Amino acid sequence: MAEPTVVESLLGVPPGYPRWRVADMANRAGILPTWLSSVVARGEPITERAAGYLARVRRRVDALHATGEALAEAHGVQVIKGARIAARMPEGLLRNSGDTDVVAPDQEALWNCVLDLRERFDAVPQGINVLETGGELHVVVAMKWPAEEPELDKPMGADIATCAFCGNMSDVPVRAGLPEDDDVRSLFAVAEERFQRKFRRKDMLDLVVLADVLGERFGADLPELVADTARDLDLAPELLKLQRKTGQWVDLPDVWDDVESALVPVAAAEKRRRKEPTGIPRLRFGFPLDDVPSDSVELHAFEGTHLMATPIGTCLLVDDPDIPEDLHRAAVDRVRLARAR
Repeated sequence: MAEPTVVESLLGVPPGYPRWRVADMANRAGILPTWLSSVVARGEPITERAAGYLARVRRRVDALHATGEALAEAHGVQVIKGARIAARMPEGLLRNSGDTDVVAPDQEALWNCVLDLRERFDAVPQGINVLETGGELHVVVAMKWPAEEPELDKPMGADIATCAFCGNMSDVPVRAGLPEDDDVRSLFAVAEERFQRKFRRKDMLDLVVLADVLGERFGADLPELVADTARDLDLAPELLKLQRKTGQWVDLPDVWDDVESALVPVAAAEKRRRKEPTGIPRLRFGFPLDDVPSDSVELHAFEGTHLMATPIGTCLLVDDPDIPEDLHRAAVDRVRLARAR
């Protein structure tokens, strides 16, 4: 079972390093609140200001978890990562969260979540992305609202999507389905992060915690389970990379040696497949034009793209977020004309 000391192991803290320098390492690695919680969990004192900061972060995380659970109960969506991984952390260790991630079974549930968040928190959409592939259309909406300390902390947020895994927009397609098991789902949701950015210490900590839990739960069946799921989700190279990166700092349970051996051929096959990609989605960004709600979601052809009417207003779908001024002006005029009729 992972211990609070695993945080400093992942940071590579030298023996006898001064506390203030460890704090600097944790801050630069983006896991300062988690490191502070590990200090408290080990029974060591922290300053009053540090304790106040940690308490504020805990309140933030608790609020995000509560929001995800409320959305799940009200609208039938599924929460991934976040609270699910946090529940597996060692006692007292904080898993910090920037937002809550939920997967909606359809667009109706997605827009119900969006409207719910607007009603609860006066949340606003930071982005609306549309993915089209194989005749299917998936929507991802990022909602934001003020944090407890709005001038110090990043906004609260929720990412709502109709697909579980969005891929990398080049050679890994959208995969809408979720693994049935929560811990397996969390494992691959962490691996999917590699398509957005490089793996961080937070991702490695997630793997350490999940590796323990999955090893205990599935034992000798784990390598085959992980390899088969990685094959289904096209994520073997990413999970293998995360495992090897984490293994440079922390020893994972012995069964993970077998997991790695099982992943190697699956990752090699996946890399070969990516040389001839198929089913890659078209990603378009929704640029808001007004906030007049529509009773239904509709796409209207316009200038080689579409205007998208949604329950929170109309947006212009564009392939490039840098929109030509004349296209934007024409889209605004079209919407105004349509509203005036």
